[in-house]
Amino acid sequence: MASLACVLTLTSALLLALAPPPLVPDASASLFAVDNPASLDVVFDTAVEVRPGRWTYIYVRHSATPTGSAATLATPRNGLGDHFVIGNGDGAIDGEIQIGQRWNHQTPAAPPPQAAEIDPTCISICLIGDFDRSLPTPTQMRRLAQLVNTLQGKLGVSADRVSFITTQPNSAAAIGKYFPSTAFRSQLIP
Repeated sequence: MASLACVLTLTSALLLALAPPPLVPDASASLFAVDNPASLDVVFDTAVEVRPGRWTYIYVRHSATPTGSAATLATPRNGLGDHFVIGNGDGAIDGEIQIGQRWNHQTPAAPPPQAAEIDPTCISICLIGDFDRSLPTPTQMRRLAQLVNTLQGKLGVSADRVSFITTQPNSAAAIGKYFPSTAFRSQLIP
């Protein structure tokens, strides 16, 4: 019995030593695709209240990487530049919506790589994937439409203020040539 207690104690100590550190307040939160809530209104449960009129545009881009997550896109100096990241199953669960610290604190997005600036009233959403080489997953597209529709509905952002760049091939500031823009636009709230 004493040896069993000793082994369990050592195992517990080892597991505690190997456990990742707890998330810091500025880390991203996550809405898993398997949750499939009827509404994504939980994105408005932020540390800083979402003010009416604060956000006037929604900008969608790809990471231009085959894998990734909010953690891998973040830089030590600026953290995650986007408000939201949607996973593709390689680095984050397919369709997982990761909510960044910029959204939680209601601060402007940082310009993505290869962009000089971004409108400070713009909500930035990054889909993990290189859409100059492949399509986004169906789950990513479904979750993107859910998220954008939720933001549009609550914030009054019209479809003509949902944007992405199609003229910059091989750029993380763009959306990629294989992004189904027509199908996506058909799902937006007018």
